[in-house]
This record gives sequence, structure tokens and C-alpha cells, in this order.
Amino acid sequence: MNDNILKSQAFKLKGRLYTFTVMQILHTDRALFAQHLADVIIKAPRLFDKIPVVLDCTAIDSESFDLQWFCKCLREQGLMPIAIQGGNPLLETLAQCHGLAVLNASLNHDKPLVRKNKDAKQSSSDILKSKLLTTPIRSGQQVVSKGSDLVITASVSHGAELLADGNIHVYGALRGRALAGLAGDKTARIFCQSLEAELLSIAGFYLLSDSFEPQACPCQIFLQDEQIKIEPL
Repeated sequence: MNDNILKSQAFKLKGRLYTFTVMQILHTDRALFAQHLADVIIKAPRLFDKIPVVLDCTAIDSESFDLQWFCKCLREQGLMPIAIQGGNPLLETLAQCHGLAVLNASLNHDKPLVRKNKDAKQSSSDILKSKLLTTPIRSGQQVVSKGSDLVITASVSHGAELLADGNIHVYGALRGRALAGLAGDKTARIFCQSLEAELLSIAGFYLLSDSFEPQACPCQIFLQDEQIKIEPL
């Protein structure tokens, strides 16, 4: 019976997290936008090649925003508009007519994609160095480690969030949410002394707390065959 059901299925649904680039529109002037976009892309063309983009319209008058033209301009430069956020009901309807999704994301979650010049002057040793925190991570606190591992020598509370492009090491109880391999590194791992997390994620694949048992002993979390595994150390 199960074999027959599987053979009749055309697809199956999976939960997965992705990191999208949010472009906040500050002005509806076409010439200004096109010139600014070209200037930004020429500085880092590979960074913007075929990346999905969410258009944030909270800072503009939605009625004067030509969504079709802006999407066309983005596609001509190799970017892929996939959704909007912060628009009025009319703009949301137009977005859906153009095949775009409508998101209701918090602006507090947005992170700058292009860093200031002073950040670019860091040495390679600084960029590769792990981020180390020696104090407990409280509920509601978010810790981000861009381009490196994240090391916490204390416990992480429920409601806290750890995000790292590399591995995550917690030398204490891991609660809250831990997302490793944010840049797409499927070899990234999460290590902790005990596991009580609300959510675990590696390279966009995630696991909720109701899908695994808490671990009172040291363990590691890794990705295998596109599934998150938990093993004791």
C-alpha cells in the first residue's frame, strides 16, 4: 500500500530556510535607480549574479512605484526579483500578477549585504578568525558570525539566535536557535555540551525541536544526504 502511494506522488514538501537579499527602494526615479544599481554591481559582479532579491517598498510611495520597470531593470542586470514587502494592497496585487510573492518580514532581520570600505580593509587573518563570546547568550539576543566559526563558551538561552557562515561551538547548553553554514557550506557542523534547541539549521536545511530528542550529553549536529543528523561525541 505504501509503495503504491509513493508511486502516485508527484512531489513531496520539505521545510528549508534560505537567506534572501532585501533591496530597500529609497527613490522611485528610474534613472537614479539604474545608475546606482550599475555602480553597485560593477564593484562586485559575482556577488549579484542571479541572486534572488526581495524588494522592500516601505520607504516609498507605492502608488508612484513602477514595479514592472524596476523588475525588468533588475533582470537586465542579472538579479532575480522574487517578492516584495511593505507595499500597499494595490502594489501587492500587482506583484502577484507579475508572479512575485508578498512577504511580511520584519525589517529588524535585515542585514547589510555590502559592507563599508573600512570593513573591506580587514586582513585575511581577521576575516577567517573565529568569533568568540564568553558570556551567556540571553533570550532575544542574536549573534552573527560572518565568514567564520562562532564559539560560545557559555550557555545559550531559549529565544536566542546563533548564526554563522561556518561551524557553531557551544561549550554549554544550547537552547534557542542555531543556524550554521549560512553561506551554503553543507560541511558546517554544530557542537554543544547539551542540546535543548528550538531549531537547528545547516546550509538552509532545518530541524525543529519536535523532530528530535533533547541530548543531555555532548553532541554534534551535521548534514548527511540532505538530512540533519545528531550524534553524541
